[in-house]
Amino acid sequence: DRKTHGVMLVPVVAGSDKTTVSIATCHQEYHPVYVSPGILSNTARRGHGNAVMPTAFLLIPKTSMKWPEFKKFCCQLYHKCLKVVFGPLKPYMEIPKVVKCPDGHFHCAIFSLGPYIADYPEQVWLVGVVQDWCPKCDALRTDLDGKGSHRRSHEKTDFLIKNFDPGILWDDFRIRHDIVPFTHGFPRADIHELISPDLLHQLIKGIFKDHLVNWVGQYLYQTHGETVALEIIEDIDHRISAVPLYPGLRRFPDGRNYNQWTGDDSKALMKVFLAAISGYLPSSMVQCISAFMNACYIACRNVINGLALEHFHQCIEEFHHLQNTFIQAGVRVSISLPRQHALFHYYNSIQLFGSPNGLCSSITESKHI
Repeated sequence: DRKTHGVMLVPVVAGSDKTTVSIATCHQEYHPVYVSPGILSNTARRGHGNAVMPTAFLLIPKTSMKWPEFKKFCCQLYHKCLKVVFGPLKPYMEIPKVVKCPDGHFHCAIFSLGPYIADYPEQVWLVGVVQDWCPKCDALRTDLDGKGSHRRSHEKTDFLIKNFDPGILWDDFRIRHDIVPFTHGFPRADIHELISPDLLHQLIKGIFKDHLVNWVGQYLYQTHGETVALEIIEDIDHRISAVPLYPGLRRFPDGRNYNQWTGDDSKALMKVFLAAISGYLPSSMVQCISAFMNACYIACRNVINGLALEHFHQCIEEFHHLQNTFIQAGVRVSISLPRQHALFHYYNSIQLFGSPNGLCSSITESKHI
């Protein structure tokens, strides 16, 4: 289109995260929606207070009855509201608009829906798939990391809905036929592709804290029995609490005993965890955790070049290969988990959107009331 030659593309980075407001609202749930211009750098989006702005506050209807029809209505209402929120930008996604930029100059701009920041439960709502299935590909729930899966898309989903019975869609494809994602009708927008990586809930709090740290504890209990395992865990906590003062390291005077564990706590624990568990686990388990941490630290960089991306891919392959150690030890029967599987999509997402450090749900959560 000649009208768009030389025009500045402005992706609209969006995000939403269900939260509960308890004061004077009887624990009412909301979906705060945030937007940010995609032309900002990662450091600007994370560091500038106005880089991410609250745009909408979507109320989630409540009822004391758990009716399937009411749940469907809530999900449909959610997508309709998002469509209304981004509707004013739709005409300018094909026809340029003159805008004033922060440098004081005027430019012709074309808007486009960009990466969408959301944790896994929110992704399920956005995409319209069944819980515990991947929002980006059609991998089987029982073998998410198996080969032979294909990427989801609006075109493929529309074809399946037109040609298959709703029961088959639910049982075989785990697709909700009654949900139309809000990105339908917007140019260059496919929600399956726009879902961005989530460092906080997928890597830091998900794989590391909820999976690996817990699996280490389960291994100690199964291998040594409760009495000895408690002694080992106490010694691990002692090692963690004995970390000396050093710039960039956080001290845990009471070990890992927290009532409410935050993302910052998990990131701080990652820096000392390998040293704390040394000598108590098989070398393959330590190597597995080390490979994951290497991949995590690469993903957390503000800039990821081609060499770093290839190194990230190698670390992910090594991590998934060494995960079998937990299965062989009897800690896990299988490792088919949505958050772990999401790592397979990081490579393509980084190529599309750049470093996930600027698309983390911690940015939107910092705006919560």
